[in-house]
Amino acid sequence: HCVVWFTKIWFIYLCLAENDYGSDKLLIMLSVVAYPSRILEPGVRDIKVYSGKTVEMRCKAEGRPVPVVSWILANRTQVTGQDNGRGRVTVTPEGTLVIRQVSVYDRGRYKCVASNAAGVDSVTMRLQVVAAPPNILEEKRQLLRANTGQGVWMPCTAQGDPQPTSHWVLFGGTVVRPPKTDSKVSVFPNGTLHMKNLDVSDSGKYECIATSSTGSERRVVTLSVKKIETAPQIVETSDWRTELEYGGNLHLNCSSTGNPKPSIIWRLPSKSLADSSRGGRAKRYTLFDNGTLYLNEVGMDEEGDYTCYAENTLGKDEMHVHITVVSAPPQIRPPSRTYAKVKPGANIRFDCEAAGEPKPKILWRLPSNDMIAASNERYLMHVNGSLDVRDVKLADAGEYVCMARNAAGDESKVYKLDIDGNPPVINGYYQNRTVLKDTAAKYSRKMIDCKAEGKPPPKITWIMPGNIFLSAPYFGSRINVHYNGTLEIRNVRPTDTAEFICMAQNDGGEAVMVVQLEVTSQLMRPIFKNPFNERLLTQLGKTTVLNS
Repeated sequence: HCVVWFTKIWFIYLCLAENDYGSDKLLIMLSVVAYPSRILEPGVRDIKVYSGKTVEMRCKAEGRPVPVVSWILANRTQVTGQDNGRGRVTVTPEGTLVIRQVSVYDRGRYKCVASNAAGVDSVTMRLQVVAAPPNILEEKRQLLRANTGQGVWMPCTAQGDPQPTSHWVLFGGTVVRPPKTDSKVSVFPNGTLHMKNLDVSDSGKYECIATSSTGSERRVVTLSVKKIETAPQIVETSDWRTELEYGGNLHLNCSSTGNPKPSIIWRLPSKSLADSSRGGRAKRYTLFDNGTLYLNEVGMDEEGDYTCYAENTLGKDEMHVHITVVSAPPQIRPPSRTYAKVKPGANIRFDCEAAGEPKPKILWRLPSNDMIAASNERYLMHVNGSLDVRDVKLADAGEYVCMARNAAGDESKVYKLDIDGNPPVINGYYQNRTVLKDTAAKYSRKMIDCKAEGKPPPKITWIMPGNIFLSAPYFGSRINVHYNGTLEIRNVRPTDTAEFICMAQNDGGEAVMVVQLEVTSQLMRPIFKNPFNERLLTQLGKTTVLNS
């Protein structure tokens, strides 16, 4: 027989209808029946699961109204299907508790509670978490075939709780542990073994061993390497036509396959060779083991045809690349001015900014025809090529030529500088240097004029014998220099036979007058060497020479 527990509640509802002619009524009796919650799963039971797995604890319940299922976890927290999220612990709509990635911290008692308005039912489950022994996901035995020169990958993915460690025992007994990387054998943190450039001698058994405190697992890979000789084939190339900017870097790829391993040779535009078997260098070029040819700071000499040869005992393959070096000749931007007129002592700047590829080098030719490429004490060259002339002098007047040059060509621009001022003029002689001869009688007084004109007014200095400088005005016991520049020598001596130099200077320049003075015993009137009179006859229209 089956016994069903339930609760029955009676409610009486009276409906009354009335108007002026009378009334009527209807009596309704409502019976509410509720079944208490009942969990259909068996009572206390033990559940075992491996660490790292997913466990499901079922808790199917019935009742009226439909009961709400909640779980009290081993750590005393409560979860229901209503506040279910995407965490590690969830409750399904059917009331099943799902725990993913189970660990030893999840072990303990779990209580399922089903409740509704009529009652509550519960059931307890005990979860035991068992450590998982190592498990290698790949097949435990594998035969792997490869050819010489190739590379192989041998994965070894191990799982377990605690997480196992893995290592490889190579053919020959060598033990390698991750991480390890060299030119031949590499072992990665995930346990994968990578072998490169295989040879027949690499054939044999390779064993991966995963171990933890709960046990061990092995995977054996038998590698069979077969020697197959193949002709070279270039598999990675650069574009047939490549444009590079002047000063850029050159990378030309030439990767090849073949057995025996092909040697790589590059023929350069100069017809010279870059050979990997001879160190991989030719002048400025570098040749890497993978066949890549490298050069930094490309110039016009690197433009042309490049040929890559891959060669072994079975044959040869080749690849051609044409390199074009992009350049542009200099162009001087229009300057703000090409003519200037300044006062002596002022500063002036001439702009000379040039564009081009490669970046042009700026040179300046001065009025003296000297060339400068960098700053000095009087000239300042800016980074953009502009030239500053500082403390302008008369000698700075003239033409300045800016020259911009690069590998693609050159361009020049002429600038003119004039000085706003007059250089000194001595005694009306319009020349920088004047030489005069003069005489003076012994014991006499000698006056030598040095009248200087100019804008601004010049400063006069006399340079005496013995390199003594006397600036006007100067007044001494025997020598005076007057305000107007006149040199006065009193009581002339024979030792005064010498050169006296008058120097006039202003911002416009300088002028020099050299007076070669000769001291004589006494002054004599001039007389002819031949005092006789002669009478000459000549004809009209003829030339006559008179000697005195």
